[in-house]
Amino acid sequence: MGVINNGAFFIDFASGCAKVRKVAQGIGLLGNTFSEKLRSLCGHYRSVSEVCRMLGLNRQQFDRYLTGRVRPSQHNLQRIATAFGVDIDELIDPAREIRPPARLKEVSGRDRMNALLDRAFPGDLKRLRTMLGYYHTHFLVPSDQDEVTRSLVYLYEREGRVCSKTIERTAPHEEVQEILKYEGMATFLGNCIFLLEFETLSADTIVESILYPSYRKSLDILTGLTFGMTSQVYRQPFASPIAWKYLGRTVDVKEQLGTCGSYNRNDLRIDPRIRKYLNAAGLSGTLSLAPL
Repeated sequence: MGVINNGAFFIDFASGCAKVRKVAQGIGLLGNTFSEKLRSLCGHYRSVSEVCRMLGLNRQQFDRYLTGRVRPSQHNLQRIATAFGVDIDELIDPAREIRPPARLKEVSGRDRMNALLDRAFPGDLKRLRTMLGYYHTHFLVPSDQDEVTRSLVYLYEREGRVCSKTIERTAPHEEVQEILKYEGMATFLGNCIFLLEFETLSADTIVESILYPSYRKSLDILTGLTFGMTSQVYRQPFASPIAWKYLGRTVDVKEQLGTCGSYNRNDLRIDPRIRKYLNAAGLSGTLSLAPL
């Protein structure tokens, strides 16, 4: 058996305790400094959810660290420092600047862009969650001001973001059936809903819609503007009034798709409030610009 050097053991133990006391004192004095530095580190990642997965920490618990309501234990403090590749002193010492996470030094430009997207999307997630579900969208067709296109859009939450899937198709009676599929993200900023979508089949169009939120007790109709490209030869950009009618959190998708297509703007199958809105908003027609 080896001989234990009691003197060395107690010196190491005392040194370890001193480090723990230093960390504890630092946490006690840091105020909001730790939470600010933690938010700065998280800004280099796509989302807080990604950081939580990397750290192996519960999102609710981690949110308390970010807001400064709760201070991490010594164990979790070490876990956070190790995961980000920084020193504990950098996290707790107000006099020290925090470095970018070690693994991001080579991709800082890309992650700055990801941080910008995280800042923009989803905005007020709590407000957006009240609007999740299926909608029929209605907008005026730039090539025919008396024609309305009805599509089906689905808003859903995934990993802390609100995403969209939209299917747009021509009416069943038309000889050539055309189907467009869009996927995108929504955000709630400045008391408006912004939806940015990419057409995934032709992969050559991005559409943006801006909607006003519903202030009724129950979700019903959202109105605003949509901006896209025509399917004509010159692919002209256009803007049109748009109205969304809420269908519910769960629907028969096949049935609702069956009612999508082209309608006359005065068709009685369109909600009368939507007809009134499109007729009023579209008195001057849609805005469509042809190339010079």
